Amino acid sequence: MVNQDARARVLEEWFRLPESRRSHATDAVAFAFRLLRDQPQLCETLRGNAPELITNWLMSHLHNANLG
Repeated sequence: MVNQDARARVLEEWFRLPESRRSHATDAVAFAFRLLRDQPQLCETLRGNAPELITNWLMSHLHNANLG
């Protein structure tokens, strides 16, 4: 349950970014590290490799501008 709350908060922050900053896997990795640096309280309940966990959450939410 705690991870679900953290995941929801991380995704909320992710979707605040413009689509141009949510296009590539490298965007997700950079976002994860930036989030952990700037808002450590947001993910304080995560255990293990938090950047990898956050990146995995974001991968299915990448915006691909080349679609369509």
